[in-house]
Amino acid sequence: MRGALKAGTMAMALVCAATASGRADEPPRGLACLARHYGGRPTLREGRWALLLDGGAALAWDRGGPLRAMEARIEDPDLRDMLRPPYRPGPLRAITDPEEDPGRARVEALFAAAYPRGQLARVTLGGSGITVHQKITAALRRVDARIATLVRGDPTLGRFFVKLGGGYNDRAIAGTTRKSAHAFGIAVDVNPAFAEYWRWQPGKWKSRVPQLLVDAFEAEGFAWGGRWYHFDTMHFEYRPELFDPSCTPDS
Repeated sequence: MRGALKAGTMAMALVCAATASGRADEPPRGLACLARHYGGRPTLREGRWALLLDGGAALAWDRGGPLRAMEARIEDPDLRDMLRPPYRPGPLRAITDPEEDPGRARVEALFAAAYPRGQLARVTLGGSGITVHQKITAALRRVDARIATLVRGDPTLGRFFVKLGGGYNDRAIAGTTRKSAHAFGIAVDVNPAFAEYWRWQPGKWKSRVPQLLVDAFEAEGFAWGGRWYHFDTMHFEYRPELFDPSCTPDS
């Protein structure tokens, strides 16, 4: 009897690991959402869900274990870590919780597969040219159209685009060996003369980027570095999954 109970407990654990939705044949909604935005196929491997990429690599959805601290998740994330904590658009606010760095966890293999090297394009942002991955050009052009409307209403906003901080740049994040979002061509930096960065200005969160500009980017799927405790207010990166309600990880 005790052996049967133990076997039943193990079976139940596998089912729970496979899905939090209650169906062992249905992927977690966050994983299914990532597949829609980045490609790949959700698949079960030894009772755990993974995302199978076209090249054959399988990326773990959730390695299991207790929730790790934010810095550990950023350093070595699984796919589920990319979606927690949730990204919160809305009114600008100071970020005071060290665990609030939504979107800073990136599984590099996923981005490398979704944004192949060499597929770059030149676009205009606020009147200045910038190079990005061709897959995000449509979204960035929509941002540019929103910015043009805003600048017509308030010409002072143009100062954020007179000199852009950068687009595509195959580099690591400062102080780390991790790939920057710029290395995949999915990030743009507005004028650094009007920006704050946690490494330059350690201490409390601060920003000079106005709500109107943040809203313009976020409306088209670009996450803002000013939503991070480790703030980088010039930085916007294309992360449509962070704005998709169906990408919220299952409890």
